[in-house]
Order: sequence, then structure tokens, then C-alpha cells
Amino acid sequence: MERYALINGYRIRYIEEGSGPTLILVHGLGGSAESWTNNIPTLAKDNHIYALDMLGFGRSDKPRIDYTIDLFVDMLKGLVDTLAVDKASIVGSSLGGQIAAEYALKYTESVDRLILVAPAGFTPKRFKGTSALRNYTRIFSAKSKDGLKHLLERVHGTSTNISVSDEYIDWMYEYIRMDNAKRAFISALRNSAKAERLGRRFKKALESGSIKALVLWGKDDRIIPVRYAEQFIDMPNCRLILLENCGHRPHVEVSDVFNEYVRFFLKQRD
Repeated sequence: MERYALINGYRIRYIEEGSGPTLILVHGLGGSAESWTNNIPTLAKDNHIYALDMLGFGRSDKPRIDYTIDLFVDMLKGLVDTLAVDKASIVGSSLGGQIAAEYALKYTESVDRLILVAPAGFTPKRFKGTSALRNYTRIFSAKSKDGLKHLLERVHGTSTNISVSDEYIDWMYEYIRMDNAKRAFISALRNSAKAERLGRRFKKALESGSIKALVLWGKDDRIIPVRYAEQFIDMPNCRLILLENCGHRPHVEVSDVFNEYVRFFLKQRD
């Protein structure tokens, strides 16, 4: 069910489904609640799902402000408080993974389990992006759906048709034409790269046992290469799963496998 909430003075859209333990889904750069279309029906069998459009994305407000990681964390906290959620597990993809990880570090006691999907924020400062990421930033120059599809195929690859489905193209074409969408996108990307790196801080939290995490990464990721997943191998209280024949969006490209891993992880108790 589609809903809207006023969070920190801004109108935020989210989708709510299911019942059970709370599970919040945080999309990546340029994404929306629709990023989780292949996941919500299955995950809602066991969980009370909230999939939001982050500020600046989807159909949420897009003010002309600086879109920092701290801002996104504050917005996520505002949503949690507004919904009166005591404790939640969080799934975050790419930029959403960076936001979810920072949220978990700041509000550890309110997080049950954390699932990171090819998260941003764990690359070194010297990482300047990939050609796929640079292509992704060019989506706002697309003049037609065909042009946008061609560009997104270069970003995601063509190994799975679902990555560039007609529904995805339709939504993205609507999105890139929204007022202030490009400004929010570029601001969020730049601030993601400038933010303090997560690796050491996240490992320390895992070592203390205050966070338990699952990390999922596609071996064919063209946006954040899988080599940056290696740091999670030695982290305690963290499970790392590398997915074959999969790129940057496992929740879209291999959604059935993704859903089962997430459901299993959420059900496990020490």
C-alpha cells in the first residue's frame, strides 16, 4: 500500500506491506520503492515491510539542498520515529547500503539485522568510479526511452533482461524528467564519495557484536567491483555471499535467490 509521511518537514513516499518483524528497504542512487518490486511480495510473507523513496528520489520531495549521507540518515531516523518502530532490520542497496550502515553505527540499538547489497562507502578514497558508474550519471541526457535503454544496458549489462525491462525504462524515463531529480542525484553521488569511509568503523562495530550483517555482491558488478567485497571476509558477525552471473542489483537480477538468502538470514538466531 502506498503511503506518504511528513518527515523533518519533507513529504516522503513509502510502500507498506506484510506483517511481522519490521524490515526497511533502502534503495540505491536513482532508485525508488519500485526497486524492490521483485522482493516485497516474498519478504512480506515474514516481515512488515517499509520500502521508501528517499528524499530527492522517486516521488518523495526533491528540495534544492545538499544531499549528504548525514541528511539521509536523519531522514531514515525520522521515518522510524514517525512510524513508531522500536527495532528494525534494514536492507540497503549501493548508496542505500551506505546509508543503512551509517544508520546502524549511529543507532545500533534500534537495528536488529543489517543486509548490505554491494554497498557504497566501503571503497577507498582513491576509488574514482567505474565507466559503468560514469555512464549511469549520463541518464539525464537521454532524449528518448530508446536512448535511455541503450545507456542503461551499458550500465547493467545485458546478461539479464530484467535489468532493463520495459517497466524499468518507463520508470527511469519518468524519473529523469522530474524537477530537481538531476540535482539531487549528483549531490548524493558526490557526497557519498566524500563521506568518511566505513570499513574500519564497521568492522569495529561487528567485533563488538553490536551489529550482525549479511553482505550480498554480484560477481559481475560493473558499478562497484566485487573486489571491494574482500574486506568483509575477515569481519566477524558478517556473512558474505558472492553471486554468480549477477551485477550490481542482485535483488533485481536474481531476485528469487536474493529473497531466500535474506529470509534465511533474518530467521536465524544465535
